[in-house]
Amino acid sequence: MARPDIAIHTSGDVLDEAGDYVRRMVANTARRIGGEVAAARVRLTTYRQTRAASPALVQANLTVDGRPVRAQAAARFFREAGAVLRKQLIAHAIRLREPTALRSWPDDSPGGARPPLLALPPGQRRIQRHKRLPLARCSPGEAALTMDLMDYECTLFVDADTGQDSLVSRVGPTGYRLTRLAGLHPPAEPAGLPWTVDVHPVPRLTPEEAAERLDATDLRYRFFQDAETGRGSVLYLRYDGHYGLLTAAGPEALR
Repeated sequence: MARPDIAIHTSGDVLDEAGDYVRRMVANTARRIGGEVAAARVRLTTYRQTRAASPALVQANLTVDGRPVRAQAAARFFREAGAVLRKQLIAHAIRLREPTALRSWPDDSPGGARPPLLALPPGQRRIQRHKRLPLARCSPGEAALTMDLMDYECTLFVDADTGQDSLVSRVGPTGYRLTRLAGLHPPAEPAGLPWTVDVHPVPRLTPEEAAERLDATDLRYRFFQDAETGRGSVLYLRYDGHYGLLTAAGPEALR
């Protein structure tokens, strides 16, 4: 298989040799994972804040057999981050080939795959990015696969079983949680993944109210029903310590 073209983007103080190393590593990993790999984009970011324990962040976006795949890792140096990124890409390839296989969630320990968040006091956090997106209508299992392949902590989607705006997230080392705006039915698809259905009501909030509630917790995201649109929304902590907001585009969700 030919090596895919790899576009390198940098942010902050990134040496050329670091970009060259990560480019070669991603290209070699693409050959290892098999399948048709295309549209590879890699971003290298250096956080200038001295309090960042892992200032070198690498993010890779690939298309594998027509499916978007994303991996990211942070470490003290780009070579270390690249080594973790390689393991993540290989794990994603296995997940893509075996969609129902259990997969451990990356941890936050030193050397873990999940990049740490920069510590920012709640009073200084702002909603820095707001994305309105049309939600995919799919099964919870398909949403879980998307979440894993894209290294998301949660995925917002329209549950094909009920038509409800819903959220899939991780619970425990290998389990998945399904939260709908309304309804407590388990997924209708055949059991393959260990599912937990969230029984807590989803609050109807403004983004500002959601930020206030998230500020008061140690959680990294909050699923809520937008007070204006009635659609499912997610407020989440970005790696720079500020907030990002995802809201569903289109008319109000089913009730």
